[in-house]
Formats: sequence, C-alpha cells, structure tokens
Amino acid sequence: MKEVSKVRVMTRGFVIDMIAGIKNMLGMRLNQYEELLNKGKAELWTELKEEDIVLKWYRYEITQLTNGALVILLYGEAK
Repeated sequence: MKEVSKVRVMTRGFVIDMIAGIKNMLGMRLNQYEELLNKGKAELWTELKEEDIVLKWYRYEITQLTNGALVILLYGEAK
C-alpha cells in the first residue's frame, strides 16, 4: 500500500470577496468560490497525472487557513 497526498493552497482576491459578499447577502450561489475550489482540485489531479499516479481511493479535505486563504488536501492510496 502506497499512501499519496497532495496539497494546494488557494487564495481569494479582494474583488472576488466583495462580489461574493454581496451575493451571500442576497442568498445567491457563490460561483467564484466554486470555481476557486474546482481550479485547485484540477491542479492536484494534473499533478498526479504528471507523476503517473493512479489512486485506488481518495478523499478531499478543505480547510480555511485565514480569512481569504484555504488549503485543499487530496489523499488516498495508489493502485
């Protein structure tokens, strides 16, 4: 069993925060944050493909580091 883990730290921009704050008050979907998370996850998978790693199973953990930054952890077991 070979355990694999990858980490990506993503930050939000001032403009994204401002727009998301307004959308949040109106109860709208926060597309900018979804795109940020999807971009981070895609970068992790690209890195795995470049290293020719195929996972048997995997899990994401997403944690806010500070106001404006988050970490995406992808871990699992390689085939």
